[in-house]
Amino acid sequence: MSKGAERAVEMEKQLRKWQAIERVSMEQTARIMEESRNPYVRMIMEIIRHDSLMHHRVQQLLIDSIAYEDVPLTHDDLSTIWKSIEAHDAAEKEVIGIAEGLLETAWSPIHKALLSYLLTDEKKHDEVLEQLNEIKKDLARRTQ
Repeated sequence: MSKGAERAVEMEKQLRKWQAIERVSMEQTARIMEESRNPYVRMIMEIIRHDSLMHHRVQQLLIDSIAYEDVPLTHDDLSTIWKSIEAHDAAEKEVIGIAEGLLETAWSPIHKALLSYLLTDEKKHDEVLEQLNEIKKDLARRTQ
């Protein structure tokens, strides 16, 4: 087996292991949500559960792209929707500003924690959109 094939097999194995951990996390957070009546605790567990579900889906896309067929992405795929992505990114940046302002004025530790979570998540959205922009630039260079 070639070194590249060995890496792919190992990556798939590790991703499947990670998926198993995410499934346990989803079960644990659901159980904690059932056990707690506190809205803050329940919200935190719901956030983690949802993130674990999304992680599982991303891991599956990675596994599928390794084991079956790579996920194609062309410059045309992005160019047809890029104006919409830019508009969405502008909204993300606006929301980041709002969250930063709210976090500065928050007085409750729970409010601060939830606003900090939201701010981190919005910054993550902005980051993945920037990564998409870098992929778009790379695809454009390849097509020239």
